[in-house]
Amino acid sequence: MYLYVASMGEDFVDRIDLEKHSRDSVRIKSYNNKHLPLNIYSKYLCGPHRLILDENRKKIYTLNCYDNSISVIDKEKFEFEGSWYVGLYPVYGVLYNGNIFIVNADSNSVTVFDIEGKRVIGQFKVGNYPQKIIYNSKYNLFFVSNMISGDILLIEPENYTILDFIITGPNPTDIIFSEDEEYLYVANSYFDSGENGKISIIDLRDFKIVKEINAGKVPIKIYKENDFLYILSSYSNTFCRVSLITKDKEEVYCGEAPSDFCLYDNYAYVTYLGDNKIFIFDLSNMEKVGTIKTRKEPQGLVIDP
Repeated sequence: MYLYVASMGEDFVDRIDLEKHSRDSVRIKSYNNKHLPLNIYSKYLCGPHRLILDENRKKIYTLNCYDNSISVIDKEKFEFEGSWYVGLYPVYGVLYNGNIFIVNADSNSVTVFDIEGKRVIGQFKVGNYPQKIIYNSKYNLFFVSNMISGDILLIEPENYTILDFIITGPNPTDIIFSEDEEYLYVANSYFDSGENGKISIIDLRDFKIVKEINAGKVPIKIYKENDFLYILSSYSNTFCRVSLITKDKEEVYCGEAPSDFCLYDNYAYVTYLGDNKIFIFDLSNMEKVGTIKTRKEPQGLVIDP
């Protein structure tokens, strides 16, 4: 069982064997090596910060925020294959019909990247400062969260037409669906106000908010599993679990500037940039049971069981 970690500050993806407690690494290289350094003292960086696992093609894709590219890693050989430009500040991507639809936060757009051809085949405009794109198979629509414009766009996947929009709470970041794809969970970060964020649960049959859940300051990632909702809040430095039945909330400190998490086998793995580590939490009691040292600025996580 492998845990993959993207280190934004060193251009590496580490593969950690959680059973053998060993690791190996792949270095990410830029598509042209001509992008500017972060400052006069720094080396050139690609900035891998999000990972996409493609089980069908046995690939791992990294979205690189500094040189605005996507990189491909062969999962079986664990070898770097190349990088390609995709747009300004790619922050999230979703697989669909042989392509990756990639949200570009700094150009308010979504890029369509052809996986086999390894080229950009389309791009379309979305809202202001988009953060995430997800696909709903029940409604055959993409949903895109836009942090600054404060809405969720509903987009037809074949010709990229915006069909509708949902107004949510302030500064939406992460979005996920319920298991039956009838409800949308939206992390409203309240980034501009300094207030604690909220999670809105929206019924997709009428676009009405049916419930709101209090979160920490600037919730950046949410995940639903059975009757529990897991929330990572970057400004309050907390990871919490909320019962959707009883509304009971269990919250733990997870290090300064947490950036991502994933769940597997009753454990949560949480990256945090403050000390370049991953915290491991036992979900049965929400207690920290381990720590994994990482490279500089660990960001994206995916687990491959």
